[in-house]
Amino acid sequence: MFFQNYPPRDIQKSIIREFQILHMRWDERSTMPPPLITCLANTEQNIYFYPRDPVVVYNSIAEEGIAAYHANITGPKNKPVGLKFGGDYLMIKIAFNPTGLYRLLKIPMQKTVNCGLNAADYFHEIDAVSKNLSEETSYSVMVDVVSRFIDAQISDKLTEEEPIDQIATQMLDPLKNYTLPEWASMSYLSLRQFERNFTSRVGITPKMYLRIVRFENAMKIKKQNPEKSWSEIALVCAYNDSSHLLREFRQFADFPPGTLREKQTSGFGDFPTG
Repeated sequence: MFFQNYPPRDIQKSIIREFQILHMRWDERSTMPPPLITCLANTEQNIYFYPRDPVVVYNSIAEEGIAAYHANITGPKNKPVGLKFGGDYLMIKIAFNPTGLYRLLKIPMQKTVNCGLNAADYFHEIDAVSKNLSEETSYSVMVDVVSRFIDAQISDKLTEEEPIDQIATQMLDPLKNYTLPEWASMSYLSLRQFERNFTSRVGITPKMYLRIVRFENAMKIKKQNPEKSWSEIALVCAYNDSSHLLREFRQFADFPPGTLREKQTSGFGDFPTG
């Protein structure tokens, strides 16, 4: 398995958090877990490239699954999504800041929630980028290919940054316990304007966003401190009680917290990302 994060260039930092490459292969001798993972609820905006074997997406256990696009635009998730990889899984991921894709696409980001959009419908260069990636073997060159693609988009399409864009990033810090009216004030907007603009730029409401940030913090604490009980973590993360955290698991993970170690989840199991 190969996995690495790559920092953005200075010109990209206002919209890009990082670039990621994950490459995994399965064959009859493989000792890795089966190529099936659950992507938990998250606040991310990403562009994924899959230059090798296709990826199948499952929005529920009952579904047969649909093939992901070779270049996929995704927004936040307020429910889990299943992924099944091919035998040769190569992923190049452009991980945006919370409003970064909005500033490039200028579309209401609600349409990206819990689903993937065909990047070719929004960027005419995407097919050429995908072709270059499919022919490349050097991971560093792959990152350079997508980085140059982003540079071209920034020079052509990027909208001006507004205070709400910086506030959306600050809201990822679970230790900043401001109220929604306080976040709105820091954005120089009324609460109603803030909620409307935030949802359009991020894809989900600020209330849902903060719920997912707290849930992700609980997951990170458990990963770093496996000896901690979920009751202790619920207290640290300011849930009303452990039952409150359990209810969040039902929506954001679709399995009880006690079974977490049995699951392969993006970022919290054997798969560093997905």
